[in-house]
Amino acid sequence: MKKKKLIVSDIDGTLLMSNKHISEVTKKRIFDLIEAGHIFAIATGRMHGAGKIITQELDYDGFLISCNGAVVKHLKTGEVIQAIELKPEFALKVSEVCEKYGAYYHLYDMDTIYANSNRHLAKRFNDGMAALPEAFKFNVVFPERLPALIGKMPIYKIGLYHENKEVFETIMSELKLIDGLETCKSLETSFDVMAKGVTKATGISAMQKYFDIPTTDVIAFGDNENDMDMITYAGVGVAMSNAMETLKEAADFVTVSNDEDGLVYALDRLL
Repeated sequence: MKKKKLIVSDIDGTLLMSNKHISEVTKKRIFDLIEAGHIFAIATGRMHGAGKIITQELDYDGFLISCNGAVVKHLKTGEVIQAIELKPEFALKVSEVCEKYGAYYHLYDMDTIYANSNRHLAKRFNDGMAALPEAFKFNVVFPERLPALIGKMPIYKIGLYHENKEVFETIMSELKLIDGLETCKSLETSFDVMAKGVTKATGISAMQKYFDIPTTDVIAFGDNENDMDMITYAGVGVAMSNAMETLKEAADFVTVSNDEDGLVYALDRLL
C-alpha cells in the first residue's frame, strides 16, 4: 500500500459548495481514500455538536477537529484525544470587551452554544434545530447573564460579531492585544477566540500523534483566515481558488473552487 496520508478539510467554502452541500463526486473520492487506508478529518471553527451536522452527508468513521483545533473528538465512539480550554480569567476579559461594545457573542463547550442574544449564529442554529434529525440536535441556550457562566463550565472557543464594521474592527483590535488569547476571523463578520496557541494545526498535530503520521504526509484544505495555520503547517497546504488572497499566497497548491470539486482536483494531482 502507498504511504498513509492524513487529509484534513475545512467546511464552509472548502468541503461545502455554495449551496451548503457536498458534491457526490467529492463524497465518493473521500470514501475511496478512506477505503484505501488514508485518514480523513474535518477541521472547523464550529463546536463538535455543530460540526457533526455535516456528517449527515459525509458519515465517515473518524475524528472531527472542532473549535478551531481546541477539541478533537471521534464522531462514532466519542473518544476525545484533545480538549484545550480557554482559562476563565481570559474568557472574562473577552466577555468584558464584548459587553462594553454591545457585541453579540457566544461560548462553546463541546455540544452547547451559550449566547448573549438570539441573533447571528445562535439564531441560525436555533431556528434550524427543528429540521435536524434527533441524533444531530444540540443545545442553544440564552442565559440571563452570560459572564456568570464563566468558570462553571469548560469553554473551548468564544465567537463574536458586531453589525457595525468599525466597532467590529475595534473589538478585534482590543482582543488581539490581550496576551493569552489566540484570535482569528472565521468569516468576514465573525471573530474567534481560543486559548493561546490553539489553531486548526494544533488539532492536526493531535491526530498525527494518534495515528503516527509525519507532517510531510499531511494535506490540508482551506479558504479563510482560520485555515492559515494548518495550511502553512501541513506537508502540503491547499487553498481553494475562492480563498482569501493571503491564504492562496501561503499555500503550496491552489486548486479550483469549492463549486468545482476543488478537493478532488487537488487530490488527483497530489496523490
